[in-house]
Amino acid sequence: MRRVPEDRFLTDQIFYVTLATLDRDRVFSNDLPVHVVSNSLQFFRTQREIELHGFVIMPDHVHVILRVVPPLKLPDWARRFKSYTAHALGGRRIWQKGYWSETIVSESFLREKLLYIHENPVRAGLSGDALKYAWSSAAEYQEQTFRQVDPYWESGRFSYPD
Repeated sequence: MRRVPEDRFLTDQIFYVTLATLDRDRVFSNDLPVHVVSNSLQFFRTQREIELHGFVIMPDHVHVILRVVPPLKLPDWARRFKSYTAHALGGRRIWQKGYWSETIVSESFLREKLLYIHENPVRAGLSGDALKYAWSSAAEYQEQTFRQVDPYWESGRFSYPD
C-alpha cells in the first residue's frame, strides 16, 4: 500500500484524486452508475463543497481534479462522495478503501493531469477520441462551455495539442 500523502489534510488546495472500485470491478460500465457518479459530482459542486476542474469516469475508477471548499477537507469529501454514491446505487460497497491524491502544485502540472485524465478513455480503448467520450470534461475544455466544471483559468483557455 502506498504511503498516504500528508498534504491531503491541507485546505484550499487543488487536488488530483483517483477513486477506484472494489476489486477493480467494472461498476461504471453501464449508464445508471455513471449517471449517479456524474450527478453526485454536480451535487457537491452546486452545494459549493467543491470546485470541479476536471473529471473522467472510467469503468473501474474515477479521476477528478478539484478544490475542496474550506472548511471541508479532502478526506471528508471523499468519504461523503463514496457514501453518497454507494447509497444511491443500493447501499452495497462499491469503492476500495481510501483513494490516491496529489496536490496540484503548478499550472503546468494541472494541464498535465487534465490531459492525462481526458486521454484515459482513449488509452483504455473506450473511445477513439477523448473529446467524444461522454463521461469526461474534455469536450467542455475544448468547446469552453463549462457547464459541469469550473475552469481554473479566468480566460478558460485550454486546448489539446494537435
